[in-house]
Amino acid sequence: MSYIEFDDVKKIYKMGDVKIKALNGASFTIDKGEFAVIAGASGAGKSTIFKLLLGLYKPQKGSILINDMNSAAIPDNRKRKIFGYVEQSFHIVPGTVKDQITLYDKSISDEAVIKAAKLTGLHDTIMNFENGYDTQCTQELFSQGQWQLLSIARATAGNPELLLLDEITANLDANTERDVLAALKGVSENRTVISISHRVTARTGRVISC
Repeated sequence: MSYIEFDDVKKIYKMGDVKIKALNGASFTIDKGEFAVIAGASGAGKSTIFKLLLGLYKPQKGSILINDMNSAAIPDNRKRKIFGYVEQSFHIVPGTVKDQITLYDKSISDEAVIKAAKLTGLHDTIMNFENGYDTQCTQELFSQGQWQLLSIARATAGNPELLLLDEITANLDANTERDVLAALKGVSENRTVISISHRVTARTGRVISC
């Protein structure tokens, strides 16, 4: 049985009197543990697929199931156990390095924080700070690539079933991209992963075209 199922999904945006079709009858399945890449031109509906999965949007037609659950019906208190979401840029929250990873979620243990950082290769860097994980976070603390690694650590610290990766290597140079993709390989084990990527080097799974 498929872990994710899009069945004849239609999503239309309204901008004033203008209707824009983001998806028009999209259908595909993704198995549990699979790495899939959503590909397509700008405006083809790739980001819309993520928002539908996250339950932020509802389709005008069709169904979206995650492990037999309607995506729009998943309660917020369950979402972090299901979803880990990695964006192109990292959004700092006030607080320590640990706070960046946990987002103040007290259910995430120190052990889980350290495990997530180790999987992304950031643990040694963090431990070289004077206060380790209790170091107050500033924009200058990490390089661009390290921020992206921290974003992956944040997404995986809650041990989600599904990772959503939104163009996470788009703004990285080739060397930094290799580091991020190596970290991604480690955190993807035993998880379902869906990636949006325009860059051929970042495509490591089955491609689903929009």
